[in-house]
Amino acid sequence: MTEELALFCEDMDEQLGIMEETLVDMCEISIDEVDSEMINKLFRAMHTMKGNAGMFGFDDVVSFAHVAENLLDEIRNEKISLTEDMVELFLLVNDHSKTLIDVTVVEESLDEDQLEHHNDLLSQLSVFLGKEAPSVKIEDSSSDEDIEPEIPIYEIIIKPKTSFYEADMDIFSIIKYLGVIGDISDLIINDSDIPTIDNIDEKKAYLIIELKYESEESLDDITASFDFVKSDIELSIEQINKQEPKQEEPKKEEPKKEKVLEVKEIVKVVSKPKNKKETSKKEQKSSSLRVDSSKVDQLINLISEMVIANAKITQIANSDENTELIESTDTLTSMLEEIRTGVMDIRMVQVGSSFSKLRRIVNDTAKKLGKDIDFVISGEDTELDKTVVEKISDPLVHMLRNSVDHGVESIEKRVANGKNEKGKIDLRAYPDAGSIVIEIEDDGAGIPKDVILNKAISNGIVSPDDNLTDKEIYNLIFAAGLSTAETITDVSGRGVGMDVVKRNIEELKGTLEVDSVFGKGSKITVRLPLTLAIIDGFLVQAGDTKYIIPLDMVDECIELTQEHKSKMKDNQFINLRGSILPLLDSSEYFETTQVNSQSDRENIIIISSINNKAGLIVNELHGEFQTVIKPLGAVFEKVPWVSGGTILGSGEVALILDVPMLLQSVSIAAKNIQNLE
Repeated sequence: MTEELALFCEDMDEQLGIMEETLVDMCEISIDEVDSEMINKLFRAMHTMKGNAGMFGFDDVVSFAHVAENLLDEIRNEKISLTEDMVELFLLVNDHSKTLIDVTVVEESLDEDQLEHHNDLLSQLSVFLGKEAPSVKIEDSSSDEDIEPEIPIYEIIIKPKTSFYEADMDIFSIIKYLGVIGDISDLIINDSDIPTIDNIDEKKAYLIIELKYESEESLDDITASFDFVKSDIELSIEQINKQEPKQEEPKKEEPKKEKVLEVKEIVKVVSKPKNKKETSKKEQKSSSLRVDSSKVDQLINLISEMVIANAKITQIANSDENTELIESTDTLTSMLEEIRTGVMDIRMVQVGSSFSKLRRIVNDTAKKLGKDIDFVISGEDTELDKTVVEKISDPLVHMLRNSVDHGVESIEKRVANGKNEKGKIDLRAYPDAGSIVIEIEDDGAGIPKDVILNKAISNGIVSPDDNLTDKEIYNLIFAAGLSTAETITDVSGRGVGMDVVKRNIEELKGTLEVDSVFGKGSKITVRLPLTLAIIDGFLVQAGDTKYIIPLDMVDECIELTQEHKSKMKDNQFINLRGSILPLLDSSEYFETTQVNSQSDRENIIIISSINNKAGLIVNELHGEFQTVIKPLGAVFEKVPWVSGGTILGSGEVALILDVPMLLQSVSIAAKNIQNLE
């Protein structure tokens, strides 16, 4: 796919997104509350899609969009009243437009079912538009000479500017687009402005295109066809077959010189130098730049390698005690951190655009199940790595569908239980402790603990002897093959999906937590890392192995004193300022080989995630370390407490600890000890 075509697809996705979001907004309010701005949004999006498709010569897309645009135009001009059925139809039009664009871009054709759907949508649009007027209307007259077509004929003069060709635009794509919505005749390429070869400036535009154009479109609509290039061309459009009184008919045969002069005057006006305000506006418009995400990924990979190389140089400088080199490496390290932060910011995108697409999912699922749901999104401006946003989309879809299906009760049940017949689902996102939290909360029936536990026992997922906490029981909904649905629907109920959700979240180094109050609702909390590329870490050593702990999950470091050890006895707990802190001995847990340490001191790294906190006993603290996350091979897939690896300046590999999984292990160990006691 060429870069231009990729940009076209991106533009189409943006316009389709605008349409879908606006249509879902309309679905959530009464038809009387739909305002003119909503209608105009739909019209502009469809008009932009039609124009962009025309620029590429995608005639099927243009002709389909043209019919939909006509209906929207009638609605916005208040010639046709908007109905709920129209809103539903435009949702289908939006979906089919996506299909049509996807098929057209890869130069394929619609299959039989798609073509049938295509024609059906066109028929439905035509019904709302009413019978199409004949292309030529004949007035009553005693003479055939008085019969004149009512279709307007325009004279269009296009003079591209130098900037038009510098932007690699194609004037004949515009002409081809005009041919889709009208008929072109008498196309002339005027080369009278071309100077002699000695005076030609290869960067300057000289050609002028003149054509006669017959179309039922209004002058405003034809002019709007050039919106995409209006700053790069000089344009004149004039209707030349306006009906005039009979006594003025002889004037029709007047020489065209006056018209040509008039056009030239228009051209002179259009081509006058722009003032400073206009120039600054154009500069502001070009301040953003679209870049292929793969290029940013490549840049991040290079910066990652630079970080590793810099760590090596820093180690050499420190070992040689070279003051100048140490100073230079400190400066380089600081600059690398700034570059890293800047590039990572490019990768960060607001979750709002991704979340807004979920509104359609909730809306359609609720309608299919006969439920009325208020879907509220907050925290749309929260930023997350683009890669993470793309991969979190499917898990969110599945969790929301489950909330609509299993969480929110039917209208009858809600009314019987004294609830508002309209259910509510909240989707929230917010930053917390160096990660992003996404919550899905509903005011539905809640999770039936006993039903979940009994089903898990009967499926052999847990044992009847297991003493599970409420949270552990709730988390069983992510077990493969477990479903509490009374009936299987085409939405959910087969016991598949939530286990995939859990696996996908864990692949992103994220965690899942479920809370529920029976009869009142449930909440699923997803915690994700901000990025998957580079993090700030804290380097520690246990035995002969070095480990990286994400810095955002390190609360503090304290010494494991003899006083602590004497009070611990055989228990893995200490009293930290009046609170009980569970401990995990890293050397024992990671089964590392003990080596002679430079210090006899033992240290406790206090780590935390969500509401869990524990102390990790280590031998040595090496301080903060900018960490490039490297994926590990299949050997480490079954090691739950490792989230990746990194290369140190010495060339050694340090393992990056998965703190949430470690804390989960500590929690399980503490619970087992309590059971034994």
